[in-house]
Amino acid sequence: MSVVQGSSSLSSRLVFVLSALSLLLALLHGVLIHSQVLLALEVLGLLTLFVVFWSGLYKGGTYSIVLWFLFCSLILACAYVVPIPQFLDIPFIDTNNLPGRSLYSEVDQWLASRGVVSETTLSLIPYESTLALLALLPPLALFFSGISLTETQLRNLIYLLLLIAAVQAGLGLIQYSSGNAALYFGNPNSRSAQGTYINRDHFAALLEMVLPFAIGLMLYSIGRSASNRRRNTKARILNEVLIFGFLALLCFLAAVFTRSRSGVFLIMVAVLISSFVFARHVGGKQSVGLTAVFTTIAVGLAASIGLIPVLNRFVARSPVEDERFRIFEHTIEGIKAFFPFGSGPGTFPSVYRAFQPIEQLRFINNAHNDYLELVFEMGVAGVFIIVGFFLIYITGWFKLRGQSWTRMHFMKVSAGIGIFLFMLHILAEFLLHEPMNTMIFALLVGVFLRKPSKT
Repeated sequence: MSVVQGSSSLSSRLVFVLSALSLLLALLHGVLIHSQVLLALEVLGLLTLFVVFWSGLYKGGTYSIVLWFLFCSLILACAYVVPIPQFLDIPFIDTNNLPGRSLYSEVDQWLASRGVVSETTLSLIPYESTLALLALLPPLALFFSGISLTETQLRNLIYLLLLIAAVQAGLGLIQYSSGNAALYFGNPNSRSAQGTYINRDHFAALLEMVLPFAIGLMLYSIGRSASNRRRNTKARILNEVLIFGFLALLCFLAAVFTRSRSGVFLIMVAVLISSFVFARHVGGKQSVGLTAVFTTIAVGLAASIGLIPVLNRFVARSPVEDERFRIFEHTIEGIKAFFPFGSGPGTFPSVYRAFQPIEQLRFINNAHNDYLELVFEMGVAGVFIIVGFFLIYITGWFKLRGQSWTRMHFMKVSAGIGIFLFMLHILAEFLLHEPMNTMIFALLVGVFLRKPSKT
C-alpha cells in the first residue's frame, strides 16, 4: 500500500510541475515565436495527460457525466479528420455531396482529372483541423490537473496563477503609463495595457478570470481573522489580506487601462458578483460581511468614477458601425450553408473568405464570437458542445450547494465566477484562440467541477 501511495504522490508532484511549467511558458506566448511556444505547450500537455492517465490520478476527481461529455466531444471533434471510405454507405447522408461542398467538389474533380485524389473527410481542410485538435492538448492537461492534484498542490497552482496575473498586470500598468514601444515586445499597441498579450481584449480576459480568486481569498482571510484569536496567526492572516487585496486592486486597475470595452465592463461585473457572493460567507459577525461588501463595491465604483474618459469608448461610436456585426451576419450565412456538419475545426479563417463581401478588405481570421465560430466549424456537434457545457456548468453550481465554506470552496466558487465572465466575454471576442486563456479557462473548469471528496 505504501509503495502505491508513494507512486501516486510522485505522479501527483510530476503533474504539478508540468502544469506549473505550462503556465509559465504560456506567459511568453506573445514574446517568443508563436509556433514554437505552442509546440512546447503541446508536448508538456501530452506528458501531463500521460502521467495523469498512467497513474490513474483522474479517477474520482470529477463527476462521471463530465468525463462522458468530454469523451463524446473529443470523439466528435476527431471524427472530422478521419477519412470516410468511399464504399461506406451512411443512411440519409450522401458523403459525396455534403452541404456547402459544391465549390470544393469541383476542385476535387479537377484534381482527380490530373491524378491527384484527395481523401473525403468531414473537414474541408483536414490539416488545419488536425492542428486545431493538437492545440487542445494544453487545456486538456490543465483540466485534468485541476481534478487530479491534491488540494495543497492545486492551491499552490492557483497561487502561481495569481502571481503570473500580477506580473502581467504590473507590466500592463507600466505600458500604459510609459507608452514605451519596447515594453510591447514588438506587438501592436495603442497606448493601452496588454501585458505580453498581442490583443488587449485577451489580456483583459485573463484578469477578469483571476480577479474573483484574489477577492475570494482576501475575504476568506478576513473571515479567518475575525474568528481567530491567536496573535501570531492573526498577523499572518492580516498579511494574506493585504497581499490578496493588493493583487485584486492591481488586476482591477490593469483591466481598466486595457481600454477594452468588454474588459472594463466585465471587470466591474467581477467585482460586484464576487463581493456579493463571498462577503456573506466570510465568517465572524454579520457586520464583517456587510463591511466587506460595501468596502469592495465602494472601491470598484470609486475607481470607475475617475475612468469616465475610458468608459466613453462605449459610446464613442454607434455599435451598429462595429465590424463585428457584419462578421456575425456572414458567419451565420456560412453556418446555414454547411449545416449540419460544419466546415471542420480550425477551418474558419480559410473558409470564411467564401462568404466575405468585397467591402471587408481585411483578412478575417476569427468570427469575434466563439459560439458562432464553433457552430460554423462543427455544426450540430458544436451546438451539442455548447449546450452540454452550459448544462454541466449549471449542474456544477448545484453540486456546490450545502458544502462548507472552506478555502477550497472559496476557490471553486471563484472558478465558477471566472468561467461565467469568460463565457460572457466570448460573445464578442475570440478568446478560445489564445493558448494561455484557454489553458486557464480549462484549469478553472477543472477546479469548479472537482469532486469535494478529492483530497
